[in-house]
Amino acid sequence: MVKSYKFYILFSLIALHLVACAPVAVVSAPTSYSDRRTVETQFIDQKIEIKAILETQDIYAGSNVSFVSYNQMVVITGEVRSQEIKDLVANKIQEIESVKDVKNFLLVHPEDSSLKSEANDTLITANIKSRLFIQENETKLFPLHVKVFTERQTVYLMGILSEEEAASAIKIAKSSRGVKKVIPLFEIAK
Repeated sequence: MVKSYKFYILFSLIALHLVACAPVAVVSAPTSYSDRRTVETQFIDQKIEIKAILETQDIYAGSNVSFVSYNQMVVITGEVRSQEIKDLVANKIQEIESVKDVKNFLLVHPEDSSLKSEANDTLITANIKSRLFIQENETKLFPLHVKVFTERQTVYLMGILSEEEAASAIKIAKSSRGVKKVIPLFEIAK
């Protein structure tokens, strides 16, 4: 019974992760009124993510590649089979209208990450997000101002934050279970 319960939880987390990766942005408008980006920038970011998928899917076919756009900065993560593919993907993203910056964290790796690894990444992200909410009163950091995603136990943090808020988010991420590395990509608000 315990094994089936654990399997159910793992299956649910993976399903949620896969659904969250789908380009749902096509049918939904940005709803985060608490986002520090303008509504227009939120739309632009969604548009960039969709264009990134559509314009590069032929380049990296058979590989695991993810795109996240925040304030028109695109972060590319995942695994590809060669340095040439890694460079082609980054160059194609740089050509997309409205992209201001590209951070290419693709790994050249002969195999895609395993389902277990992806499930672990989902758990790490969920853990960090929940800890941001739990510690909101202590840190004065509003959790919805931080975009968190994980690839191969490396946590990427994005958002428009003050220096104090950024330090709090980094501290929470670094102290979370299963995290190997934290890469802060914040814009510091003046």
